[in-house]
Amino acid sequence: MSICSSGLDAPCRVQPVTIEVSPTHPLIQLAQVIPWPALAELVLPDLQQTTAKGKGWLGRKLKLRIQLGAFLLQWLYNLTDRQVEWAIRDHAAYQLFCGWGSGAPWHAPDHTKIEEFRSRLSPETQRTLANEVAVWATELGFADPSAMDIDATVQEANIAYPSDAQLMVKMTLLVNKVWTYMKQNISFFADFIPRVDVKAVKAKARTYFFRDRKDPDQAKTAFQELWHEAFTQISHVRKYFAVLLDYDLQGMPWNIRRALDQAHEHCSQFFLSVAGFMYRGVVDREKPLSFHAKAVRCFNKGKLSGGLQFGRAFQLGRIGGNFLLVGACTSLRMEDKASVRPMITAQQHLFGERTLQSFGTDKGYYSAANRKYLRALPSLEEFCLQQPGLDSGSLLESDAAAYARLADRRAGLEPLIGHAKQGGQLGKSPMKQDETTLAAGYASIGGFNLRQLIRHLLGKDIKAMA
Repeated sequence: MSICSSGLDAPCRVQPVTIEVSPTHPLIQLAQVIPWPALAELVLPDLQQTTAKGKGWLGRKLKLRIQLGAFLLQWLYNLTDRQVEWAIRDHAAYQLFCGWGSGAPWHAPDHTKIEEFRSRLSPETQRTLANEVAVWATELGFADPSAMDIDATVQEANIAYPSDAQLMVKMTLLVNKVWTYMKQNISFFADFIPRVDVKAVKAKARTYFFRDRKDPDQAKTAFQELWHEAFTQISHVRKYFAVLLDYDLQGMPWNIRRALDQAHEHCSQFFLSVAGFMYRGVVDREKPLSFHAKAVRCFNKGKLSGGLQFGRAFQLGRIGGNFLLVGACTSLRMEDKASVRPMITAQQHLFGERTLQSFGTDKGYYSAANRKYLRALPSLEEFCLQQPGLDSGSLLESDAAAYARLADRRAGLEPLIGHAKQGGQLGKSPMKQDETTLAAGYASIGGFNLRQLIRHLLGKDIKAMA
């Protein structure tokens, strides 16, 4: 093998480079089938609304084609705002996907404008866009909405495990942050003696965390000592929060105001709830699981692979061609039995009232009311509403075969949910606010559908729904 060492000592020089992008590139093929004008009509109502401060779009004129391209690239590859900015600057195919050469003046968008554009789109608009990709696939002949199976999944919130001990330490840190700022920046409190002894609280927490797990009395005593220490340290200074003036509040940085709001909202009720559990053994259902995220519930599906999950539930439907539909999250738990009608209604809204012919669920969706509802649907030819405890031997041979076939088909939805979680933020979102976390879940379904659409455009074999 010969070795060429030319160019090792040559400096890197800036010079024009011509890059040829193949017309068979996946992004080029995808850009050619996306109905960009219809896509723009879906997002315009949100963009035309003013912000909470009464202002519209700021800066230079919005290039909608560029921003939509960047938005869909984020869906496809789960990129951050800075990542998609530099990808568009450096990647020729990304630039073509975002409308370069379309005739209008073109420039790579800044990451701040990418974030601003995405933030102006409501979660419901992003859900609509995610489902519209399945509609495009149907119009192209890649999807078949006549068959649909549904299942639920949990999106975990960006919170630590919400044990009472950890939350007590967290509240101590929040109060200490506010009190430290007040003593350093508000002259009235500069000479106040009380302080929050964070080290003492953490010491009690370590004693509780590293206790003897086989001694319940030691655990109870350590937990009570932690509660008493945290409550005492917080009570020393929290009474002074009430004397803050509006002028002082307006001058605080946003993170200090947020910590102060969380302390006002949760501190008293949280410690009362924990005390009620310690002495009466009663769990307060209204006790917060997080101080910054409110849209959080506890889920226990009883699976061996996972324990408790803390977040919100999404209802998903799979249609032919392996595309996903996502139902509107009208509650945090999205109970299975109450989601059959909304999911079928969403499918009918997208594809027509008489398109659904085959339908499948797991055992969690069974109820007599749902069975009666499915039997009354005029276009539904077959359905499998799996009934807990049902012996398939009690069914007719033809019914048992259809029941088994539809139950097996519904199981094919599980790996698709796994793929959607792997390529987006449906598994666990890094977002800090409830609304952006919800939007990130919808965006994961949109990104999955776009990737499925690319697979069909490239001619890859996808097993049909049996």
